[in-house]
Amino acid sequence: MGSKHNKKRYLIVKYSLNMQGTYDELIELSKKNIGPGKLVQSGVVLDLIDKEVLKCEVPGQPNLVDHISYDTVYKHFYKTYGNMLDQFIK
Repeated sequence: MGSKHNKKRYLIVKYSLNMQGTYDELIELSKKNIGPGKLVQSGVVLDLIDKEVLKCEVPGQPNLVDHISYDTVYKHFYKTYGNMLDQFIK
């Protein structure tokens, strides 16, 4: 992979309400910059290189972006998606 992509790695989480009234989580890993449209549609966006939370809006919770650390959010998603994250970051 070229060096121009080294600083463009994001974990993007979208939430959608399912028929049972609970939320489904859709995870996307992206090496491209995040545009304003994708940022608006997403619930959680983590910058995996600069280690910062760009957005953290979880259904049923207040906007947590100013109140939650990158490590807390990353560890939460790493529990479930650790293998996928390890392969992506390599």
